[in-house]
Amino acid sequence: MKKYIFVDIDGTLTDSHKKVSKANIKAMNEIEKKDFEIVFCSGRTNDYLVELSKKCNTSRYLISSNGSLIYDQKEKKIIYQDKIPFKILETIYDYCKENRMAISFNTEKNRYCNDFLNYDINYEKKDTKRIRSIKDMESKNITQFVLGSYSYNEMTKVKDFLDTIPALEIVNISTTMKLKQIDSPDGFFYDVVLKGVNKGTGIKNFIKTVNTTKDNCIAIGDHINDIDMFNAVNYKVAMGNACDELKSKATFITKTNDEDGVKYALEHIEKEFI
Repeated sequence: MKKYIFVDIDGTLTDSHKKVSKANIKAMNEIEKKDFEIVFCSGRTNDYLVELSKKCNTSRYLISSNGSLIYDQKEKKIIYQDKIPFKILETIYDYCKENRMAISFNTEKNRYCNDFLNYDINYEKKDTKRIRSIKDMESKNITQFVLGSYSYNEMTKVKDFLDTIPALEIVNISTTMKLKQIDSPDGFFYDVVLKGVNKGTGIKNFIKTVNTTKDNCIAIGDHINDIDMFNAVNYKVAMGNACDELKSKATFITKTNDEDGVKYALEHIEKEFI
């Protein structure tokens, strides 16, 4: 039976310069010639993963926005999504407008940013769309939004505000925020989705869609938000640069993302399962 390998992107597939090595691409293409299928699983937007999968010539299925959207590239359709109600988005947008805070919204095809770009959240596409009013988003299906700032204090305040909205959950935070690097030049961000949604639930919904089991699923990751992904699969691979908490849950620890860690992980997985 086919095995599905869920691969995180940042800090896992990509190196410190946000590039995917030729060695990693070749390894993914080679293992898919056997009874394995690569599935990108990331906090990034769906359109970003579509472009990345084209460059790598792999990953028919994409799990984006921290598990809140699953896309089938062959059929060119969404097969699952967890949409955030518009009323909630209005509340968040008004807060950002009042506090001049940067926010971006993830949809199937585009990323939309407000005008208060006091933080560089335009890191995925140069043509990320700008919005002038939250009404521009009323007809869109928003599965995740990202809040960002260069101010640690501002990020602390917005977290307190988010805690008053029980339907939402911060599913991923920047390392700088986690380490409380108050004067970080890289700034800080939160990925926010509906409560209970994460990479793990994304994988569970995928498992139902393709009619497979947890035993046929493998995950490769590096960050704290990959713990939910690990909990949803049978075989867990942590990168050499992964956080200690993730490593403690790993079945196997590969090399770092700057040492073609995904390539070595896939070689190990092939030996384990064939």
